[in-house]
Amino acid sequence: MPLDLTPFGFTPTEGVVYKVLLRDGPGTGYAIARAAGLARANAYSALEGLTGKGAARVEAGRPKRYRPEPPAALLARIASDHGQALSRLTTELEALAAPPTPTLVEITSSRGALQLIQHDVARAVASVELLAPAEAFPLLGPALRRPVLAGLDVRLYSVGPVDLGFASVAELPAPDDWPGVPLVCVVDARAALLATRQGNEVTGHWGTAPAFVAAARLTIDVLGRTA
Repeated sequence: MPLDLTPFGFTPTEGVVYKVLLRDGPGTGYAIARAAGLARANAYSALEGLTGKGAARVEAGRPKRYRPEPPAALLARIASDHGQALSRLTTELEALAAPPTPTLVEITSSRGALQLIQHDVARAVASVELLAPAEAFPLLGPALRRPVLAGLDVRLYSVGPVDLGFASVAELPAPDDWPGVPLVCVVDARAALLATRQGNEVTGHWGTAPAFVAAARLTIDVLGRTA
C-alpha cells in the first residue's frame, strides 16, 4: 500500500522514498533508488525534499547515507506545522467574520481531533482540561507546553501511563461504560471536544455551545475523580 503524504505538503515520490527508508533502514541514494524503483535523480530529489521537510536526515561520512526520522517525530512536525497554519487562518477569518455563534461540528478522524485540540490549546488564556489516550500526548506535547509554562490552570489525564516531562498526567482506569477510549478536551470553558477512540478511529464532536462545553467539563470532573 502506498504511503500518501501529499495532504501534508510532500510529493508522491517523497512518500515512496520515506516508506522505503522506514522499511529498509538507512541507505545511500543509489540503494534507495533501486529499492524504490526510481531513477537516481528522482530518488535524490525526493531525499533532499524529505531532509528539508524534517522527515529524513543525512548521516556523516561518504557516500551519503540517509536515515528516516521516526514516524512519531514526523507526525509531531506535521501536527505543529498544520496547527500554526490553522492559527494563522483563524486570525485572518476572525478579522473578517461576524460575531461567533454556538457551533457543533462532527469529528470523523484522529487527525482532525488532534488538530482541533492543538488549535484550541494554542489560544488558551485561562485553563486547559484534557483527557486523552496515552499515545496522543507525544503529539500534543508541543501545544500543551505553552499553557503549562505560562502558568495557566492545566489538568491532564490519561488512560495509561504518560511521562510528559514538563507536566504531570494523572492516570485513570479505563471507564467501563465508555465506548472505546475517551478523548475529552475543554479550553477556557469556551470550546470543548468530546470523542472516543476505537482502534485507529476517532469519532465525536467539537463545539462551543455552552451546554456542550459544560457536559464535557462534567465528564472530565467525573472521570478525574478516579485518578
